[in-house]
Amino acid sequence: MNRKLVAIVLALFGPWGVGHFHLGRRILAGVWLAIPSLGLMALGALVPVIGPRFGWGVAVVLPVALMVGAWLASFIDLLRLPDSLALKVPVWQTVGFFVLGLAAPVVASAFVRVLVLEAFVVPTQSMQPTVLAGDRIFASKSDRRARYGDVIVFKSPEHPDQMLVKRVMAMPNDVLELQRGRPFINGWKVPSCTVGNVTLDGESGELDVEFLGEASYLVFYDSAVPVAQHAGPLYASSDGVLVLGDDRNDSADSRTWHGGLDGNVSKSALRGRALFVWLRLNPSDDRRFGIDLSGVALPSSLEAVRPDVDRCLAAPPPAFPPPAFRH
Repeated sequence: MNRKLVAIVLALFGPWGVGHFHLGRRILAGVWLAIPSLGLMALGALVPVIGPRFGWGVAVVLPVALMVGAWLASFIDLLRLPDSLALKVPVWQTVGFFVLGLAAPVVASAFVRVLVLEAFVVPTQSMQPTVLAGDRIFASKSDRRARYGDVIVFKSPEHPDQMLVKRVMAMPNDVLELQRGRPFINGWKVPSCTVGNVTLDGESGELDVEFLGEASYLVFYDSAVPVAQHAGPLYASSDGVLVLGDDRNDSADSRTWHGGLDGNVSKSALRGRALFVWLRLNPSDDRRFGIDLSGVALPSSLEAVRPDVDRCLAAPPPAFPPPAFRH
């Protein structure tokens, strides 16, 4: 079979550079092989920078577009190589390069997942309307600081093999209490603004905008779920935080873990700070990509209340943390 044709087939179905290698262009093959691995690491580091500046939709599309463009460039470069200058390469060497080419991106993606950015799937509705059931989210692994109002990903305090997504409400040494689901931190009521009654995923309840630290976000109070008149006090340890779900009446969180005796999420259990939804398939929202989780994320099914949400956001309370707990 024509060696150039074999190289083209290998390039179409194999790793980057394998076609060049099969034609004896070893150095060029190594360059093309390195590009996707280095690109994955570079883009993984750049996504948290690109997103806040240009939008998370751009942060999702741009890396994909760049990688596709680079692959097309490698394929065009292979097509321009003259077959007459093709050097004979032993089959075992081509096979070895093929295996190396498959392994390199796997190693690079593992590096990105461990140190920079990791994808998670949200299985429940406990964080709606901010995060919907089935959402695929990206979390920053390079910034594991927990701050008031952050959405974090962490190992379940009761089942460490499970990953959970909740919102940070209390920092180390804080005391958290709730009155009918409304949070008080060190005796200070977390400010909120009532949007109105809505129906979310088939359930009716009250929608609020809540303000904590520098964060503002939506909270849903499901009217069909009984809520305790009072919960707490819950004590954040010196190396832990307390968290709640945005579906405030229907969330297993710091109020319920270990029988309500210890709802702490330790620093060692924290896997990352949730940045954005990179894929949403839930029918409650028409948006599919790049949904920012650092602020108010209103699903399209609730678009009718956007004027009321905007009214709440137009007059936010001062952005300051709760007062320190006084023993």
